[in-house]
Amino acid sequence: MKKKFLFLGLISIFLLVLGSCGSKEENVRFEGEGDHWKALYLLNKGENTENGQGSIIYKGKDKEKLGKVSYVVEGETGKLSGTDDKTEGKINLNGSCSGCATQSSNAPFQVTIKWNGKEDKFDLTPK
Repeated sequence: MKKKFLFLGLISIFLLVLGSCGSKEENVRFEGEGDHWKALYLLNKGENTENGQGSIIYKGKDKEKLGKVSYVVEGETGKLSGTDDKTEGKINLNGSCSGCATQSSNAPFQVTIKWNGKEDKFDLTPK
């Protein structure tokens, strides 16, 4: 009888240890918009990994006349930036890291977009 309880106790401890070692992943959706642009960024984060993807979309007409577009999406722990001559009104965002500090789930990203001598700034906030 004691052997059964000891065996069940060891199995219970083993399962608790395995359960606590599981990765804790979280998916967070960030959205925001300015006067001329809007953005969506989906972030999948673990304890020290992060994968995100999304897009910044021009809200106006004449998307083919945007010219050179520069953007910066800055968070707590890093930033995505780039310049594109042929956006056609849409900029794709992709970011990932491993072994890194990760963005807080409730901290916003700051977005700055420049094109044709204009600038639009707004925050991406968690939804």
